[in-house]
Amino acid sequence: MTHDKNHDDAGLPRYRSSAAARMVNIPVATLRVWERRYRVVGPQQAASGHRLYSSQDVRRLVLIKQLLNKGHSIGMLARLDTARLQELLDEADQTSAMTLRPAIDRTPQREPDLSEALTQPVRVVLAGPDAATRWRDVLGSMTGIEVIGCTEDSGPSELSLRQAQADVVVADLGPVHMETVDWLVRLTRMVGARQMIVVYGFANSQVLEALRARAAVLRRAPVDAAELGQVVRDTVRGWRTVAQGLRAVPDPAPPRRYDASALQQLIRTMPRVACECPHHLSELVTLLSQFETYSAECETRHPADVALHAYLYRVAGHARALMEDALTTLAVAEGVPLPERIAVRT
Repeated sequence: MTHDKNHDDAGLPRYRSSAAARMVNIPVATLRVWERRYRVVGPQQAASGHRLYSSQDVRRLVLIKQLLNKGHSIGMLARLDTARLQELLDEADQTSAMTLRPAIDRTPQREPDLSEALTQPVRVVLAGPDAATRWRDVLGSMTGIEVIGCTEDSGPSELSLRQAQADVVVADLGPVHMETVDWLVRLTRMVGARQMIVVYGFANSQVLEALRARAAVLRRAPVDAAELGQVVRDTVRGWRTVAQGLRAVPDPAPPRRYDASALQQLIRTMPRVACECPHHLSELVTLLSQFETYSAECETRHPADVALHAYLYRVAGHARALMEDALTTLAVAEGVPLPERIAVRT
């Protein structure tokens, strides 16, 4: 899970219109039209009169820009929350990845179980002028990593990767500019990679924020071989583990059976239970409900960890439902009438 200071203040207004537009790679005039006509984001206004955008705003704008490039309409996208925008982009990327694979790979195959998924080699595409020279042999010699291709930011080298299917793009770059960000995003999408890891020499804060908004893992050069290899393995192990966990948890969880008032009413009518179990169950239901809501909010606030928080949201919901069922069972066993207007689960 990613926990850094950039996430902690993701909602703080900090970027002027010109900076936000550069990070998203759109003209400032386009950004103003999106705001005025479609209300895609709601930036705050500083005392100076400048509009200020947060990292969350930038992330949302990036998603909208990417989806517009895939043919969606701005009017439809503006009505969706950030989580749904991310889902649409993921669905589009999965479809693109399938169409880029050779026909022989499109035969439905059994999903590997968790142990298989974690032991499969990590498929890496290297990007950058000297990336192949520096890292092809080094990373290729490491257990669990397979370098499947390289590109130097040129048309012919990119075309050679059109049929590739990678897990991660590792970019080793010197200076990084906004046009580099666009190239990396396009390359990552083309090879169907889930993540990009960027080793950079120099970049301004706006470029780095644009990369973070696209869930890139950043490392400042120089990086030694052992560290880079571990970053690659850890990055892929993280999302593979969460992806397997998501498949194992049904979605959605049952709706809440008791609100706070109903919980209190139920506990007050269970005096015959000598121990504190009803109270403990009520506290567990309350805490799990709060954590369920918290995880849902994290899913939209932390795009780099969206799958992890989606998993935690589902697990918390099912755990809360189990505790509610336990409390209901206890009440019925004690002959206590259930509160009115509760959700009935079958």
